[in-house]
Amino acid sequence: MKHALEEIKPNAIYQVFKALPLTSDGQKSLMHLYQPIIGANALSLYYHLLGDAFDSVEQEFTHLDCLNLLNVGMDDFYAARRRLEGMGLLTVYEKEDTEFGKLFLYQLEEPVNPQSFIQDMTYSFLLHQAIGKRRFEQMIRRFEPKTIDLTNYVNTTANFTQVYGQLDLDRFAQEAPQLELTAQGFKEEKNKSLQVAENLLDWDFLFQLAQKKFIAKENFTAEFRLQLSVYASLYGYKEMELIELLTQVVALDTGLVNPNDFRRLIEKNQLQKPKKEQQASQNSRQDVERYRQLSQKGFTQRDLNLIKISEETAPSDFLQAIKLEKNSFVTDSEIRLLKTLIERTPLTNAVINILIHYVLVIQNNSTLQERFVTTIAANWSEKGFKTPEMAIEYVRQYVRESKEKQREKEEKKQTQAKRTYAKTPVRNEVLPEWIIEPKEIKEDPEKQAAIQRRLQEYLKRKEGEQ
Repeated sequence: MKHALEEIKPNAIYQVFKALPLTSDGQKSLMHLYQPIIGANALSLYYHLLGDAFDSVEQEFTHLDCLNLLNVGMDDFYAARRRLEGMGLLTVYEKEDTEFGKLFLYQLEEPVNPQSFIQDMTYSFLLHQAIGKRRFEQMIRRFEPKTIDLTNYVNTTANFTQVYGQLDLDRFAQEAPQLELTAQGFKEEKNKSLQVAENLLDWDFLFQLAQKKFIAKENFTAEFRLQLSVYASLYGYKEMELIELLTQVVALDTGLVNPNDFRRLIEKNQLQKPKKEQQASQNSRQDVERYRQLSQKGFTQRDLNLIKISEETAPSDFLQAIKLEKNSFVTDSEIRLLKTLIERTPLTNAVINILIHYVLVIQNNSTLQERFVTTIAANWSEKGFKTPEMAIEYVRQYVRESKEKQREKEEKKQTQAKRTYAKTPVRNEVLPEWIIEPKEIKEDPEKQAAIQRRLQEYLKRKEGEQ
């Protein structure tokens, strides 16, 4: 945040405007619902500016007087002002004056009434985070609408026509334009919403991820996008993290997400975060030891990088990254194939990623061919591969054995060519070799390293890392 004195000088003049006096409901919302979120300084500033707005003597004020009356410094004032802005309680306008320099116009906004505040997912989430579950439930009980038991009662209220008779429609038609013009002058503006930067998230990328996870685009209303932006702002969630959380609450038959279920999941996730961070630290130490042991077994740094990426990336994103770096694209059949592998095989996501890497990078195929990939997946499932290093080790051994077979085959051909007699050729109908066994080509470490490096850069870029 910029330093306050860079934005506002103590002698700068400001004016305050509010279209209508603060309502009773607005006052209740400020005191009980907004205050825990914005803090005491921001609440005091709102009421101070409210007094300035309806001052019958003065129209212009200096910030220095405001600071003295509130007994705060410029930094505290600026922080409080921004809190009001962020919660949609204050709109700030500035203009340059040749005589007085920068002038400010502060437009106070009406707080959302208590019922609308609690009904709004984002506002209620912020309040819940600020005051906790017990106090939040108290606020719900305090502001829930009252009901009355009308059992055995009959509504006998008289209507307008019964009491006042018919309207003079001709006269009404004559005066309607003027009445409409008058009504326009009393039209209330909508409450200002939370000021949240939606550009924290790459929405196109998020929608692509959601589509891959069968999360319906209908979920992403303006209100839900605002909610996601708040989570990104408060807790630093990235697109991939939000989608992974959404997959835990999405309805599989409709692809729809209940915002309440998602809010509760976010709260649960935040409560467990310290435990997760402790576990992550422990896992990090275990990974260091694991990678050390793998290095001793002959795994290269390139292998270790591939293992790390395979364990941190969803198969759909892993496939997308490789396809992009090969100047290609993911086909519909490949998406269906991945879904089948994830749902029906016992292979972990990391092992599936190694399978993808093997077919597209080592084998240098353009696409994941279903019969070829499922044959490999079935073989790896039978062998019980649980970790990416198990798959990599098997692939290396398989490549060595295939090269040895190829060498023996070539030697056999050369021996047969030296024979002096000829045989009648017999035509045998066989399946294409690639259906049964993958074609074996020479590994190109430099090419693989380049793709892996670009893969890392792509994934980091999509995670929002610099």
